[in-house]
Amino acid sequence: MNTIVHVKDINVQIKKKRVINDVNISIKKGKIYGLLGPNGAGKTTLLKVMLGVFQPNSGSIIFEDQNLYNNPDKELIRSIGSIIEFPGFYDNLTLTENLRLHMRYLQEDVSGENIHSLLKTVGLFKHKDKLFSETSLGMKQRLGVARAISHQPKLLLLDEPTNGLDPHGIKEVREMLINEVNKKGTTVIISSHLLNEIELMADDIIFMNNGEIIFETMMNAKEETHYLYKLITPFSLKSEQLKQLSAQKIYQENDLVELVSSTQPSEMKKLLNQQQLPIVTLEVFELSLEDLYLKLLDEKREDYEITS
Repeated sequence: MNTIVHVKDINVQIKKKRVINDVNISIKKGKIYGLLGPNGAGKTTLLKVMLGVFQPNSGSIIFEDQNLYNNPDKELIRSIGSIIEFPGFYDNLTLTENLRLHMRYLQEDVSGENIHSLLKTVGLFKHKDKLFSETSLGMKQRLGVARAISHQPKLLLLDEPTNGLDPHGIKEVREMLINEVNKKGTTVIISSHLLNEIELMADDIIFMNNGEIIFETMMNAKEETHYLYKLITPFSLKSEQLKQLSAQKIYQENDLVELVSSTQPSEMKKLLNQQQLPIVTLEVFELSLEDLYLKLLDEKREDYEITS
């Protein structure tokens, strides 16, 4: 599967506070990625950087082999759709008029048939003549999704798109996004602080906190079993060793090391032996996705500020 976006060594600093800290991600085509983390984790800032509207202090965003911050092709920028923060529309226009105005600006097909099709996709067709000011928060969010997909983007960046939706509305948006991926091959990155929402729609999950990527699932998160390995060793595990173990280190203090991996315990013991690491003790705990999320947040729970 081809990579569509490379996020390379991204750092963002605002008023001497490091908001994004050395973030590296590779995004594959035609998948839904969940960007999961608590409020204030840096998710919105990262999405703005990936959209090409918030230049990082250092690092690069390579989208379709072009650097978004080095004179990219205008059509490339145009092929990104987004809802970042609250979608802006005109209160005194109807949903149809708002969508038509946006699509005319993008030089898209503004025929009634096309606009009605979009409104049906997000469950707003029966409200097509309602003023934007008269709609609920959930309806506003759905119209934002319609606008974001109106030009059939290759990459879709959605920041908390189901905010304000009832369970039925969340289900509709989820099914619509999955359909976009299956029918058009759109790549979707969707941020949320709600694990159960992301778990139902994402192929892979990226955990983020305090401006850092703290864990990434190795495969489809819904099918993976994760294990927490607690081991006592006088050696500090290096990145190459962690790669050989298919594990990510989430905590280390003195001789105690905690690893998270989807590798089965029997296989992990073999791999540790192959690394010839002196292990004093080894404990294994099976983690649900919820357990994993809470464990990761617990290890990163302290608030801190990194200054240059």
